[in-house]
Order: sequence, then C-alpha cells, then structure tokens
Amino acid sequence: MNFCEEFTCSKYIFTAVCIDDGAALFDAVSSDKFPSALPLAKIATLDEARQWCSDRASDWNAGTYFVWTCRRQGDLATIGQVTLYPQSNCLALAYWVNPKYWGRGMAVEICQSLIFQISRSGYRGNIWAGVHSWNKRSEAVLRKLGFTKLTNAKELGIYEFNLAIVS
Repeated sequence: MNFCEEFTCSKYIFTAVCIDDGAALFDAVSSDKFPSALPLAKIATLDEARQWCSDRASDWNAGTYFVWTCRRQGDLATIGQVTLYPQSNCLALAYWVNPKYWGRGMAVEICQSLIFQISRSGYRGNIWAGVHSWNKRSEAVLRKLGFTKLTNAKELGIYEFNLAIVS
C-alpha cells in the first residue's frame, strides 16, 4: 500500500515520521496529563523517543506502518501524530495529540484530514480503531469522525470502532 509522505490541509502539514520528531514525541509523553496506560507512555528518555521515531521511519520504508507527524501551519508547532497500520482486512488508525493542545478539536481535525487524504488517493475499505474503555475523549473523537462501535467488542478493556470508506 502506498501513501503519500507529505500532504497539507487548511490548518496542518503532515510529513512522514523521522528521527527528529522524537523531541516532540518526548515532550508529549513526558506531560503529567499523558495517559500512563498508553504504550507510548513507556517512552522514558529522549533517546527512546528518537529510537521509536526511527523505527517507525524504517517501518514506513518497509511499507508496514505509516506515521505522519502533524504540524500546525503558520508556526509549525507539532500537534501530534497519526498512524495507519495495515491489517489483513483493514487499516488500523492510531493517533496522539500533545496534551497542551487537548480540548481544541485538533484530534478530530488531524484524523479527519488523514481519512480524507487516503480516501482521495483511492483507498476503499475499513478503518479500525481501538480505544481503552476509560478513554472517553478518544471515544468521542472516533464518534465525531463517523466511526461506529462494534458490537461485543469490549475485550481486555478495549472498545473497537470501525469506519467504512466506500466512495
């Protein structure tokens, strides 16, 4: 599956992850507000954040995992990242937003921009997302994007959501 490495929308610039994005990732996961239950919260040093970004850049080159760093147009502040992970029958969506930008609708905007971009490039199929049952904010983001909660999908405290891209 081929995705463009860079695209823009009215407010944001999306670029394929690179090692230099580690500083912004570390800034976000170091926040007291960043949920400790999320896997990225295990990143404890700047070097680990850089290594995570480097690994994701390698995954991109291998075509197995696609992470875009999202910057605000104008001041180029890093808002967060959005990820697509190809599965056998869908794309899995993940994202994070730096806690200093929470509550401003940016998670919806950056995910919406990515979904529009992949739809415009011809992707037809399902997008899956999993959310911890305690993460009401992310659940609200997915609902605003048009995802539907899958029935009988609460496994290990995770709710599963699906969005069909049909046209």
